[in-house]
Amino acid sequence: CPHLDQFKAGDLVFAKMKGFPHWPARVSSGAKCKRIPVFFFGTHQIGSLPPENVVPYIGNKMKYGSGVRIKGFAEGMWEIQNTPGPAFVQFVYSCPDFFRVFLMLKLTIY
Repeated sequence: CPHLDQFKAGDLVFAKMKGFPHWPARVSSGAKCKRIPVFFFGTHQIGSLPPENVVPYIGNKMKYGSGVRIKGFAEGMWEIQNTPGPAFVQFVYSCPDFFRVFLMLKLTIY
């Protein structure tokens, strides 16, 4: 399945389902041949789409990220821009002093 190599779990994308505009989403794990599983930001629904209906978020935000007035889209755009990615989450859990350092930094910044 050569097309599935383009995306991996955790990638931020715009995913297109029939009847909807390209929607902010995150690639989920468990890809099957010819289908990419995604989690849709804003609606918190899941779907499985052909690779041609999925494009990277980076480089397509201006094209697909504005002008849509469907319920959940604005929330989805906020979520995709403000949700920490898998690398950040992995870092937090691998660093035992992270929360102590974070609290110290937060206290000194404010």
